[in-house]
Amino acid sequence: MKNIFWTAYTNEERHLAIRTIQQIVDKYGDIVDFKQFSDIALTMLIEIQECKINELYQTLSKCIGMESFDLLESKRDIERKLYLNINFSKATGNLKVEIPAVPG
Repeated sequence: MKNIFWTAYTNEERHLAIRTIQQIVDKYGDIVDFKQFSDIALTMLIEIQECKINELYQTLSKCIGMESFDLLESKRDIERKLYLNINFSKATGNLKVEIPAVPG
């Protein structure tokens, strides 16, 4: 069975967008892995029942820009892997993570 690949775009602030997307995904499936590419993009690996994929796509489409996807005609409960690549339009490409000094 083929994996599903979606691409999305958002103009929202990155942390807010990630939090919103996570809350939506949690209603339909599970985020089992993610990869961050500076502050430019984020890829999530989602495990989801096949019968919930269309609902997830339609719900995400209401809050972020999603590339087109041919909806599935399925009512099966089998687990599918879905890769969601999210691009952040306000990215600078220079993500800095501040690490606090630890005494000792």
